[in-house]
Amino acid sequence: MIASNQRKESVRVAAARPTIYDVAQRARVSPATVSKVLRGVTTVSPANAERVNEAVQELSYRRDALAANLRRNRRAIVGLIVPDFRNPFFGALVAEIERLAEEQGFRLVAVSSSESAEKEAAQIEALLDWRVGGLIVIPATGQLASAARLRQEAMPLVILDRVPDRIPFDGVGVDNAEACAAMVRHFHDLGHRRLLVAASLPRLPNMAERLRGVAEAAEALAQPMDIETLFCGAGLDSASRTMARRFAEAPLPTAVFTLYIQGTLAVLRAIGAHDLAIPGEISIAGFDDFEWMQVMHPPVATVIQPVAKLARAAWEQLHLRIDHPLEPLVRRRLSCRVEFRGSIAAPRPAHR
Repeated sequence: MIASNQRKESVRVAAARPTIYDVAQRARVSPATVSKVLRGVTTVSPANAERVNEAVQELSYRRDALAANLRRNRRAIVGLIVPDFRNPFFGALVAEIERLAEEQGFRLVAVSSSESAEKEAAQIEALLDWRVGGLIVIPATGQLASAARLRQEAMPLVILDRVPDRIPFDGVGVDNAEACAAMVRHFHDLGHRRLLVAASLPRLPNMAERLRGVAEAAEALAQPMDIETLFCGAGLDSASRTMARRFAEAPLPTAVFTLYIQGTLAVLRAIGAHDLAIPGEISIAGFDDFEWMQVMHPPVATVIQPVAKLARAAWEQLHLRIDHPLEPLVRRRLSCRVEFRGSIAAPRPAHR
């Protein structure tokens, strides 16, 4: 009796989730014939096509579009992993890559790692379960989670923005070092000798490149600068606490250069709390550009990353890698634009 009940339950489950083989059995044709009918191939005889369509309706069979794409070697879904959706820079990249993907008939699945390597690895596994045709990843740390697994899967992959020096995947980023060096030289030319540099986390490749640009520019200056580097953490709360503690100490710098948007917001909070005039009492420059930075009084000087060009370069490289998996790896570096706006001026004579 128990065995009989188990058989009935098995039949109910199979009926609830019919496969192409169930359709073929009901229609008395091969699975290949069912596939042809579902794809609209006209070489199937009318009698067989009619039986297949009847079986599809009777079994309420739903075609697995993902599996069909895989059988035709055409995966129409790609994945994108960003560290934090709340960061406007990452949000702008998602919007632009989604637009480019849809233009070429792809669908984009965008997820966040929340700046966690563990969550990044979990998101990669989830996207692999979706059977995506390729991935674009902005890593949460200096290394890509599940790199070995992705290599084993031969997954087409592009590392974007935070590109490690040694990793066996395509990479697209910006020339962080030169942009930061240009900003430091400008501060120096205006007469600033005490510069505070606010960074997020030293383990991030793009942050290390920005700091390298600062250091290399400082070493080449005709007159030395006192450059203080402060690591403030990835989030706004952490950056605000760190900056508040620093501004409670003396002496204050004559200028601050923040290497990420949360740092820029934290510095502006600290400057406001101490009622300091920009740029009369302290100059400030940031990294990345947003509308509010342009409409502030004075507007905030910044390094501008070419978001649209970055997104296009990453998408085009992923598309190329999907079509040509054996091509040599590509590393691309795009130039940034530096805008010296009203938030930067020469320090007061007493502060020189």
